[in-house]
Amino acid sequence: MNKQDHDELLNQGLTQKEIDSLTQKGFTKEEMIQAKEYDKEIKKGSNFISWLVDLITWFLP
Repeated sequence: MNKQDHDELLNQGLTQKEIDSLTQKGFTKEEMIQAKEYDKEIKKGSNFISWLVDLITWFLP
């Protein structure tokens, strides 16, 4: 991976540790970006579920 790809991954929000780990596992730059996006979507979903559970428990006596 060249310096430009590395900098792009850092700009996408990956940490140096994540980049090193995924590189050792054989991930390409595009796969790393997709993995980060997937992780963001999962976090959004779990935040929504948590909010929904809080709302339901607030309405129930």
